[in-house]
Amino acid sequence: MSILLIVPVLLPILAGLYILKAGFQTRKSRERFVAAAVIINAVIVLALSAFARGTELTLFDLVPGNPVMFKLDTMGAMFASLVSLLWILCIFYAFEYMTHEGGENRFFAFYTMAFGVMMGISFSGSLITMYLFYELLTFITMPLVIHNESEQSKTAARVYLIFSIAGATIALMGIVMIALTAGTTAFVPGGVISGALAGASVLQIAYVLAFFGFGVKSAVMPFHAWLPVASVAPTPVSALLHAVAVVKAGVFAVARVTYFSIGPDALRGTTAQYIVLAASLVTILYGSAMALMMKHLKRRLAYSTVSQLSYILFGLALMSADGYVGGMMHLVGHAIVKITLFLCAGAILYKTHREYVWELRGIGKAMPVTMVVFTIASFALVGVPPLPGFFSKWYLTLAVFRSGSNILAFGGTIVLAVSALLTAIYLFSICVSAFMPGKDSDLAVTNKGVSDPNRYMTIPLIILAVAIIAFGALVGPISSMAII
Repeated sequence: MSILLIVPVLLPILAGLYILKAGFQTRKSRERFVAAAVIINAVIVLALSAFARGTELTLFDLVPGNPVMFKLDTMGAMFASLVSLLWILCIFYAFEYMTHEGGENRFFAFYTMAFGVMMGISFSGSLITMYLFYELLTFITMPLVIHNESEQSKTAARVYLIFSIAGATIALMGIVMIALTAGTTAFVPGGVISGALAGASVLQIAYVLAFFGFGVKSAVMPFHAWLPVASVAPTPVSALLHAVAVVKAGVFAVARVTYFSIGPDALRGTTAQYIVLAASLVTILYGSAMALMMKHLKRRLAYSTVSQLSYILFGLALMSADGYVGGMMHLVGHAIVKITLFLCAGAILYKTHREYVWELRGIGKAMPVTMVVFTIASFALVGVPPLPGFFSKWYLTLAVFRSGSNILAFGGTIVLAVSALLTAIYLFSICVSAFMPGKDSDLAVTNKGVSDPNRYMTIPLIILAVAIIAFGALVGPISSMAII
């Protein structure tokens, strides 16, 4: 059974390499191949997540005492299942969207390979294994950022590469310090540090390095600048970067370091905890404020991602069971909601070539499915009950009030409230103008020839909207999976 853990990693990577080599001549044959590879892989992941938890597979020692190994625990199963299900929707959406972008063989090759790399991160059994796939993710996704080969895309790819390599270098320093101090990089629930080592200066430094190193992909300040710049990529890539893969790999890595490597008991109440709490709260406010200022739709959503990711980091930095559950629930909820918002933005761009918020007045009349879904996702991100954002913020607030005398934690309640208000303003203003443009709008002219996209794009949007609404019914199972 253990050997099966490597299948979801290798299958998409080999499929992507085959696409590059084969160079499909017809769109239909490529779509069938890609859809089959992604769906089969997702089914394997879901089956393993349901029936093979606790399974381990050790391949080899990268350095003495630090093996490359896979282990499927509850956290990895939850993350892998989420990524797999969302990847299916993204792939079908991309089949239609990419028809006007060109370079489809190259795009779907790297898009499919990225799925396998994400499974490598999900199934990693040690810091060293996770780090290898984390680095590989950068190089697999960079061709997607640069896909249309414009000057903007080339600049975005350079910025993405520089930030990612710098972050990985910082994270590696932290990993080496952890390995030397703890004697292992293996993941253990609750962490591997105890006794006299708890709170040691070397571990605090290692944690801060790992947090900010992996935090680059999570867009934590001051390492956030690459994320808005990368929004020039095709929308399926933006959804990949901002909702499913890259940024979530960052927060997933921080969660692993905090709760499965060093351990919260060794960090709670230390200077290191205060540093990462402060960074998370500053990023939440900054991202929300910048999103409000952005007139470009995808950039507004990108800065929103900057803010929302630090909700997860804030929960993790509280170093408590409630904080962990809140952070993991926001990881799941934000992934579903933000991919929905980006895919809606992509549908608008695909059908109208409109990129700015002020151009969306009255568009809800012509694209009702797209904008109704956008509105549902907006309510969810703000935190209106019983939608996803409400439950994660509930657990985060609960964690704050159970955190004792940590003043930064209590300050988080104010930051979360202000951020929720700003989120409501920068999203609801779009929804209102889309359906109630005002009497001076000439919709007969502005909406001429505009309609919702075809089923390849609208069906994933509808499925995502149903998932957002159904989230409340699934909050029990999701929260139980989030427990260490």
